[in-house]
Amino acid sequence: MNLERSLRISSLLLVTSAFLGLTLATPMPLPLVLLAFVALAVNLIHAVGWGLDRLVTQLSQVSTATWNILMIVAFVACAADMIWLSQDVLLAGINFLIVLMINKLFNLQHRKDFLYLYAISLLQLLATAALTVEPWYALVFIAYLLSAIWTLLLYHLRNEAEEIQQNGAPLGSGAPSPITTRFFWTTNAIAVVALFLTLAIFFVTPRAGAGFFQKSRGQLIRTSGFSETVDLGVIGSIKRDPTVVMRVQFPERQAPVDERVYLQGAAFDQYNGRSWSNSLSRRQVLGQTRSGVFLLSRTPMARLTDKAVQQDILIEALDTPALFGIPVVQRIKGNFLLLQADAMGGIHLPFLPSRRFEYSVLSVPNQVRSEDRTRPSFTYPDRIRRHFLQLPPMSPRVAALAREVTKNAKTPYGKAAALKWHLLGTYKYSLDVGATMPTSAVEEFLFVRKTGYCEHYATAMTLMLRTLGIPARLVTGFLAGEWNDFGHYYTVRQQDAHAWVEVFFPGSGWVIFDPTPSAVSVPASSPGAIIARLVDSFRLKWTRLVIQYSFRDQQAVLQEVRDRSKPIQSRVSEMVTVSLKWLRNWRAWFLSHTRTWDWYRLGAWAGGLSMMAAALFIAWRKRAGGWMRRKALSHFTVQQIAATRLYGRMLRTLESYGVTKSPSAAPVEFAGAVSGQWVEVGPIVWPLTELYCRSRFGTTPLSSEDLRWADTLLAKLSGLGRGKHPS
Repeated sequence: MNLERSLRISSLLLVTSAFLGLTLATPMPLPLVLLAFVALAVNLIHAVGWGLDRLVTQLSQVSTATWNILMIVAFVACAADMIWLSQDVLLAGINFLIVLMINKLFNLQHRKDFLYLYAISLLQLLATAALTVEPWYALVFIAYLLSAIWTLLLYHLRNEAEEIQQNGAPLGSGAPSPITTRFFWTTNAIAVVALFLTLAIFFVTPRAGAGFFQKSRGQLIRTSGFSETVDLGVIGSIKRDPTVVMRVQFPERQAPVDERVYLQGAAFDQYNGRSWSNSLSRRQVLGQTRSGVFLLSRTPMARLTDKAVQQDILIEALDTPALFGIPVVQRIKGNFLLLQADAMGGIHLPFLPSRRFEYSVLSVPNQVRSEDRTRPSFTYPDRIRRHFLQLPPMSPRVAALAREVTKNAKTPYGKAAALKWHLLGTYKYSLDVGATMPTSAVEEFLFVRKTGYCEHYATAMTLMLRTLGIPARLVTGFLAGEWNDFGHYYTVRQQDAHAWVEVFFPGSGWVIFDPTPSAVSVPASSPGAIIARLVDSFRLKWTRLVIQYSFRDQQAVLQEVRDRSKPIQSRVSEMVTVSLKWLRNWRAWFLSHTRTWDWYRLGAWAGGLSMMAAALFIAWRKRAGGWMRRKALSHFTVQQIAATRLYGRMLRTLESYGVTKSPSAAPVEFAGAVSGQWVEVGPIVWPLTELYCRSRFGTTPLSSEDLRWADTLLAKLSGLGRGKHPS
C-alpha cells in the first residue's frame, strides 16, 4: 500500500471515529446522518481500492460555485434551526459541521483539504465530549487518538516525499512504502504513551469549572410524589417503569442489608380525600460547616457515630429538586452551593438538577424506645396534634374498622402494629387499579376492592391511626431495589417508588410502619442480567473516577499517597540513621588503629593506583574508538554504506566550491537551498539526495545501474568548475 492511499485511509478512519461518537451522543436529522455515512463509505471503498473510482472522480469535478451554493443553503438552514426550531446553538453548529465534513470528503485534492478535515474531526470530538458522559466515550477517544497519531505521521511523511520528488518522479513511483513493521509498532507505541500521558494530565491538572456547553441535553426523568402535593395514584402509575433513578452505596458494607432500606423524599400531613399536601412546606436554608457539610441536626458527631449509617448516592437528573436519604438525615455533603429543608424533614435543591450528581448522607434511623412500646397513652404537643391528626370528611366505617382491629391492643405502639398486620394479611397488593376511584378512595380500598398498591395501604393506615388519636403521616420515597454484587450498591429504579407510614412517639420521634406487602427485589441470575449489572457497575466507576473527578478527589489521592508513604519514609530514615551510626563507629575504630605514617603510605598507594587506572583508561579509549566506529558501521547494510559514501563525496565536492552543509540541515532542506542559490547544480544535487534518502532511510537497495548513474552525476558535479558558482 503506497503512502497516498495509507494517508487517505487513516484520515477517513480519524473522521469516522469522531463522527460515530457524535451520532451516539445526540440525535441528529436522519437524512443528514445517512448522507454523511454514505460519503464516508464511498471514500473508504475508493481509498482501499475496491472500486467507485468513477463516482469519486465525478463528485470531485463538481464546480466550486456549486459547493459554495450548497454551503450557503446549509448555513441558512442551520441558522433557522438555531433561531426557530431547536433553538440550540450547539446542535445547530453540529449539523453545519457535518455538512462541512461531507463537503471536504468529496474534495480531498490538496494538502490544505486534509488539514480542514482534521480540524472538523477535532471539533466533532469536542462536541461529543460536551454532549455525553457515558463510558463509551473512552473507546471513541482512544480510537480517535490512535487514528490521529497515524494520520499526522503519514501526513508528515507525505509532505517530505513530495519535497524529495518535486523535481523527480511523481509521488509514489518507485519510492519504498514507509509502513514497515518497525514503523507500525513504533507508531502504536507512541499512541500508547500519548494515552498514558493524557491520563496523567487528567489526574494531575486541577479541575476547572464547567464549560459553557457542558450540560445535560436529555430530558429529566419523570418522578411523582416528591413535591408539595401528591395525588392518590401517581406513584402507582410509575411503578412499572424500570428507569434507573439512583444508585446507593454503603461504604461500610459489602453485602446487602437484611431489612428494607427506605429512602425518604417527602412527607405529607394534610389529606382532603383524594390527595395529600404538605402544609409545612416552607423551606429554610441549611447551615454549612467549613468542610462543606450541611447540618440538619446540631447533635455532636461523637454521639452520631454508634448508630449512624453512611450512604453515597449517585442520583440521575430527576424532575424534582428533592434529595433522598435514609431517615432521619443528620448531615449531607456534596458539590452544592446551597441546600434547603422544610419542617417535615424534606431536603431540597434550590433548583432542578441538569445532570446526574453524587452526594453523601449521614443518617440515624429512629428506633422505638422501650418506654414508648409499653406506655398506654401519650400527651402530644399542640403542633403535632394540629397537623397530624387532621381527617377529611369520610364514612364512620373507617373509624369503626380501626377500633375493631385494635380492640385487643393496649398501647399506641400495639395499635399501630395491629393495623399494619391487618392490612398486610387481609388485603391484596396489585398495580391493576385505576388512578382514580369513585367516592372515597380509602373506603373503596378498605371495603369494596380490598386490593391496591402502596399509596392505598399507607393512606388507609394513616387515616385509621388518626381516628384513634395517634399522630401519623404519609411519606413517599424509594425502597432500595436490586443489589449489584459487582459494585456493592443498590440500583434504585422508578418501579421502586414507594409510600409508607410514619407514626410519632414523643420519646422516639417519627418511626416507620410499612403496611404494604411488597417484597424486596431479588437480583436475576440470567446471563443477561449478570452482564447488565457488570456494565452498570462499570458505569458507576466511570462516573465517579472520570466524570465527577474533582479537586477534592485530587487532594484525597495525594493524602492517601502521603499516608501510605509515611511507613516507607520512616523505614528509610531509620536505615540512614543506622548507616550514619555505623560510619561513625568505623571511623573511630580506624583512627584508633592507625598512625600518622600509615596515612602517608595510604596516600601514596592511592595516588599510584589512580595513575595506573588513568593510563589503562586512556589505552582502552584509543582501542575502543576504532571498535565503536566499526560497530556503528555494522548496523548499516552494504548498500546504505555505499549511499552514505556517495552523498559524502557530493558534500566534499560542494565544499570545494565554497558550499558547506550545516550539521543541523536535513538532506532535503540542503538540496533545496543549494538549488535555489546555484541553478546549474539543482539537476545533480536533487537526484543524488533522492538516492541517498531512498537507500539510507528506506528498504529499497541501490542497483548497479543506480550506482553508475550516481558516479556520472558526481563526475558532472566535479566538472562544473569553481567559475560557474554564483558567488
